[in-house]
Amino acid sequence: MFRTIATAAILALTVTAAQASDSLADRVHAAAEKACAVEAAPGMRPATHYDAIVQQCVYRISDSAMTKYQAQATAAQGKLANK
Repeated sequence: MFRTIATAAILALTVTAAQASDSLADRVHAAAEKACAVEAAPGMRPATHYDAIVQQCVYRISDSAMTKYQAQATAAQGKLANK
């Protein structure tokens, strides 16, 4: 009985954490798009060239931020495990 309850609790926490991670990724991506808007050149030709520049900017900023947040989360989990 205890195993069933413990398994259900762990599953619920995992699903909640995954949803939080998705929303964090969405917020980071939106912030990166906003930050890279200055690199967008509306009306410039060739559009594919400038779109690629903006997409690379968004990827670079999003990846950097997610790496930073994952490192912080890992450090926080390590601190909790040591207590």
